[in-house]
Amino acid sequence: MEVVLKIFHTADLHLGMTFRNRNYPEQVRNDLVEARFETMAGLVERANRENCHLFLVAGDLFHRANVSQKVILRALEILSGFAGSCVALLPGNHDYWDEFSPLWKSVQQNAFDNLVLLSQAVPYHLGDYDLNLVLYPAPCDRKHSHTGRVAWISALGERPPARWHLGVAHGAVRGISPDFEGHYFPVEEEELAAMRLHHWCLGHTHMRYPDADTSRGTVFSICGTPEPDGFSCSHDGYARIITLDEGGDVESRSFTTGRFRFREAKRELKSLDELVALKDEFVSSADGRAEDTLLKLALSGFLSREEYTARKAVLEELQKALAYMELDEEELSIDISPDTIAEEFARDSFPYMLLSRLAGKGEEEALQLAYRLIKKVKK
Repeated sequence: MEVVLKIFHTADLHLGMTFRNRNYPEQVRNDLVEARFETMAGLVERANRENCHLFLVAGDLFHRANVSQKVILRALEILSGFAGSCVALLPGNHDYWDEFSPLWKSVQQNAFDNLVLLSQAVPYHLGDYDLNLVLYPAPCDRKHSHTGRVAWISALGERPPARWHLGVAHGAVRGISPDFEGHYFPVEEEELAAMRLHHWCLGHTHMRYPDADTSRGTVFSICGTPEPDGFSCSHDGYARIITLDEGGDVESRSFTTGRFRFREAKRELKSLDELVALKDEFVSSADGRAEDTLLKLALSGFLSREEYTARKAVLEELQKALAYMELDEEELSIDISPDTIAEEFARDSFPYMLLSRLAGKGEEEALQLAYRLIKKVKK
């Protein structure tokens, strides 16, 4: 029977996020905080169902170095439920390694028996956990760095004997990760390939790579964050299971994991029906998860006075169905007609004369712009 190694690969859970960066209602904020723990528990359950041997967290388990003791203990309790051989935990750039850090002191003091803290740039042979595997970690030692922490592997002399050799790092991959100024421990794909390990499991980048449900023979995998944390994260959360066979061939399976979804939508409206269709798109979606959707919505265009008034009821219905909605209507206006101008402005007023003149010349774009500016000044 062929021997295989199954690794559950996750990262960037950012436990301890408070979500005070936006004006979320308190209940929504609490739900977002709680969802990260719920998702983590789901990851452990999935890893157990899949009979994974190693549960690997490639950095940023915690959002910062000063998370509360309650967050630390709860995280360790969840991880201790992993039924495989061991849990390996790499410090990332948010929860970077410092031997004097209260975070890591607490983790070490409260660690369960099969937790391995990858805090040093040395090979970790997991033979004590019945795994014929060596991990080569690149732990972060600060929040930002213009250089990665993987070079020590190239300088290593003889490597410990083992069937499998796996790299673990937290940082940006040039050309793939959004790190244009090179602040986040950047590495090159060629650099990782040159080290001739069986595979690299990477954290930091919140999107998955490769962006496919299954991939084979790749130098590295980025798992992505398992629980989306903001409008810059438009996917549904990802984790991976990496399988290595006896010869070292690699298969990586990616699957969705998150509870909340962050969505952005921009719509130019020409009728109320288009707004109703947008509402139905989110409220009556096939997966039935409107209550776990946070929407950032920007509306533009022109509606008749009647439709502009009626839009409020449609938007209220949408907002009630969602977990949260952030609305921008700066570019949405009433379609200005001569009757509208006469209803809103006195005949001898400057706004009336200006708008009537533009309407008479058929300068529609200038008319709508002038109307919006006048309405802003009147506010």
